[in-house]
Amino acid sequence: MSFLEQILSDSGREVVYIKTDEAEVVEKCCSVHQVLMPVVAKVFEAVGISHLYRYQYDAIQSIRSNRDTVIVAGTGMGKTEAFLAPLFETSLESLGGPVALVLYPTKALARDQFARFRKFADKLGVRVMVYDGDTPQRERRILYEMPPHIIISNPDMVSLALMHVAKFRELVKRLKYVVLDDFHVYSGVFGSHMYYLLRRLKRFTRPVFIATSATVGNPAEFAQALFDSNKINVVWGPLGRRGRLIQVLVRPKFRSKWAEAARLSSLCIENGLKCIVFTDSHRYSEIIYRALKMGGYGDKVAVHRAGLEPEERKNVEEAFKRGDVNVVISTPTLELGIDIGDIDAAILASIPPSYNRYLQRIGRVGRRGQTGYVVQILGNDPISQYYRNYPHEFFSRSLEPLGFEKENEDIASLHLLAAATDMPLKMGELTPFEQELAENLLKRGRLKRVGNFLRITKEGREMLSSLSLRGSPHVVKIKTVDGSVIGERELPLALYELHPEAIYMHGGRTYVSELLDLTRRIAVVKPVDAEDLVTQALEDMEPEIIEVYEEGITEGVPYQFGRLRIKITVYGYALKRFTTEETLGEYNIEPLSYEFETKGVVFYMPYIRFSTNDTIDWEARTKGYHATEHVLISATEIAIGASKTDLGGISYPDGVIVIYDSHIGGNGTARLLLKNFRRVAEIALKIVKGCDCVDGCPKCVYSPYCGNNNKMLSRRNAIKVLEAVLNKSGTPAVREIPKAGALA
Repeated sequence: MSFLEQILSDSGREVVYIKTDEAEVVEKCCSVHQVLMPVVAKVFEAVGISHLYRYQYDAIQSIRSNRDTVIVAGTGMGKTEAFLAPLFETSLESLGGPVALVLYPTKALARDQFARFRKFADKLGVRVMVYDGDTPQRERRILYEMPPHIIISNPDMVSLALMHVAKFRELVKRLKYVVLDDFHVYSGVFGSHMYYLLRRLKRFTRPVFIATSATVGNPAEFAQALFDSNKINVVWGPLGRRGRLIQVLVRPKFRSKWAEAARLSSLCIENGLKCIVFTDSHRYSEIIYRALKMGGYGDKVAVHRAGLEPEERKNVEEAFKRGDVNVVISTPTLELGIDIGDIDAAILASIPPSYNRYLQRIGRVGRRGQTGYVVQILGNDPISQYYRNYPHEFFSRSLEPLGFEKENEDIASLHLLAAATDMPLKMGELTPFEQELAENLLKRGRLKRVGNFLRITKEGREMLSSLSLRGSPHVVKIKTVDGSVIGERELPLALYELHPEAIYMHGGRTYVSELLDLTRRIAVVKPVDAEDLVTQALEDMEPEIIEVYEEGITEGVPYQFGRLRIKITVYGYALKRFTTEETLGEYNIEPLSYEFETKGVVFYMPYIRFSTNDTIDWEARTKGYHATEHVLISATEIAIGASKTDLGGISYPDGVIVIYDSHIGGNGTARLLLKNFRRVAEIALKIVKGCDCVDGCPKCVYSPYCGNNNKMLSRRNAIKVLEAVLNKSGTPAVREIPKAGALA
């Protein structure tokens, strides 16, 4: 019985949909000897590349003509070779290095690609070196004194080196190219950091930018924003794949998603298939691993996730490549292009945050042309229910547009301080937005004027120490009762997850929070035996519009987009069973408040009366608009690929709905929601209309982040609100945020 037949034969799962993609046959356009410099063509042929695809030829010509170039093509279709060829040619023609700086999102990915570069470079006499935190001092001296033609690095290392290494600043002045491979990762908060890092880099050099991705829906717009360039040339290649791919949507009937993932993993082991299991949480990775271990498969399985030591993750990768383990359970740490070519199957234990991310995960499968299998497990949540009802839409989605927030005050301020450390700043270099931030930093003593320049002060260096490209500077350190630091969590999420008496999981262990000190940014936790328990914060919210950037009407709904101040007060928590989501009780704590500024949209929805009785009508409106807020945020995951924690929301019985970026300063998601509002509203209506519950359940309008423990929700009333929106009927009752009555 084949692997697919075994999946179909288990009565414990519903097979919702099967889609088979045949391998894409792509015509070659020309011989490498017709296009490339003879010595480069000879090396390409020696490593097995005798002809180029048409898009590779177009990309090479675009780069040769010094145009900022974005290459979009499917996984395993040769994007790397398309930009390497002109880099090698320029390297051979140059008098010395460096010629190119190639950036990868992570150290592991950069070092994985290093071997691929050297396969060509060593034969050409082109020198390539990795420059990251693990580069020994001896190799760094060689890099500074005899620069290689190509430097492979990551954004974090470049940021630090610009600030602290004068020899590196001298090197980058000579760069001709800056390459961002996998540039789709630079959206949201990471994108805001990358935008300012590239601004800092361009103070030393004016390179040609090259970017590659298999998964970006708006490559020209996104690259224009990221590179601050109006001369982007997008080169499209084939988006298919080399091997046959069978994709299956399944929904377990009598077991959890995590038990289903373990069952499917064991099938892979029994069939001799190499398999990668993706989850979006440390806890779920450990649960699946434990289930397989208990089933006697422990020696065939390994876990790969953040929080493990780099050496441990590397050992897992090497064991997987060698075939010592058949199954690796991974959080998104293996989502990017580390090439383990003989992976036969991917099991997705949770729906990826976006279609872009889905394609990245399944792109790990069948990279050597073999038949690959992908099994997407659906759960008991609004997104899963939507795709169970409309499975064809799961596979017919378009790549989502990507975005980030340029005017994130906190991130921009830190990079202004970093820029002043790289090299003294002049006000004339800055945009009006940045000039306002610089004036504020001067007033606070973080910068000082020295002649015509702005220089960083001691106080500025203390503030700059919180710069981390991977997230917000607003983080809470997590300590155990003995004082050991075990991690950190960004605000405002830290307030929800680490308030006193909260249950928190880290590194496979469960803790209970004893203290959350928002002034000192410290949480103190102690180990507890509570693996089947979780807490959900209960909260009040108070939003306030600080500045309106834009206002208008979308689909008949008046809106205001701008800078918001959000005050969150956690006053208690619901204690739940992890496996069943059953609420065991609700408990009060000493209220804990936190204020922050972000970007968001205030929608003034059509005012609907559900009853002539004012008391009944108030309750019905509260339930209707609260459910609408929840389902609009869920629909944003489908429409634009938002992650579950990208947005927060607040609703009022008068019809006002506030949806905001949950990252301090903004991440660009609320703006994307506004741009795609009709699509979001249409999906939201499908979710609530497609559910078979009486009037609201986890499959349609419940949210795992609801600050009211999913009370006061009505699926039916949300249908009426969304129909009024899409029919452009009804008018709002108010045009300002009410002072009371908010539900999160």
